[in-house]
Amino acid sequence: MPVLSGVVAMTISATSIADQLTLDRQHYIGGCVLVLISAVCYGLQPFFAFFAYNDGTNTTGLLLSRFCISSVVLLGWLKLRGISLPKPKLFIQNLAIGAGYAGAGLGYYNASQSASFSLAVILMFSFPAFVTLFAILFLKEKLTRLRVTSLTLAISGVIFAAGIDLKGDITGILWALFAALSYGSAIIYASHQAKPENPIASAAVIMIAGSLIFIVVAQFHHITMPQTATGWSAVIGLALFATLAPLATFISGAHRIGAANASTLSTMEPVVAVVIAVSLLGEPLSWTTITGGVMVVCAALLLVRQKR
Repeated sequence: MPVLSGVVAMTISATSIADQLTLDRQHYIGGCVLVLISAVCYGLQPFFAFFAYNDGTNTTGLLLSRFCISSVVLLGWLKLRGISLPKPKLFIQNLAIGAGYAGAGLGYYNASQSASFSLAVILMFSFPAFVTLFAILFLKEKLTRLRVTSLTLAISGVIFAAGIDLKGDITGILWALFAALSYGSAIIYASHQAKPENPIASAAVIMIAGSLIFIVVAQFHHITMPQTATGWSAVIGLALFATLAPLATFISGAHRIGAANASTLSTMEPVVAVVIAVSLLGEPLSWTTITGGVMVVCAALLLVRQKR
């Protein structure tokens, strides 16, 4: 009997371990799927923006509507769930992050109008290189061979994507690089200063910050809002399906698979955005832009894996 009991116990234990491994694997795969959904949703931005622009909306009106709708939805969700906004110190820190996020949006959408969505998203996705360079220069992080390779790839990719002669779309190029710098600055500040207690509550404050910034911008800059139901549908779609949905799925997925893996899968975003811009919106795509885009994405992947 003792021998039989031992065998049964080992069998149950082995079965439990196998079940746990299966659950862990399913948990991980589910997390990967959620992050990929997030990347695809973020990549839908050119699709919604295209129809909003065609309806007469300008960049300021588009972003003001996007942030305001997102803020209202998130505040309603927090109220429904009984979740409080962050405490004063964290609230102010999240406002600062929101300023960087708003700047990134302004740069990205201005670049998409001056140049193209493809170029805008490729250049904006060079932000990991700016974050890494800042960390090396000011945070005393080590300059490893992998980081040198990644930075070289990123810079070369930006040059290729923009066009080796840098002619034709200087304004769009500068706006896209401004977006990358703004987004990178928000990430640096968030990583080293703000420690969110609840990601959704912090996201609500970030959206509020964007709303306030574009309300102020609207006082000094001409603003046009959607003129028809089609335009408003595009703006609402941008806020719900290309802002809030990817935010929720990324938070849920990253919690399951870890920040490094989530960031790696997020490099699908520029791929989706470029595919949409070329296949659905008819944007031209040169081989130099494709080469530069591949180099920028590879650099981002290397920099993310370095952090593991």
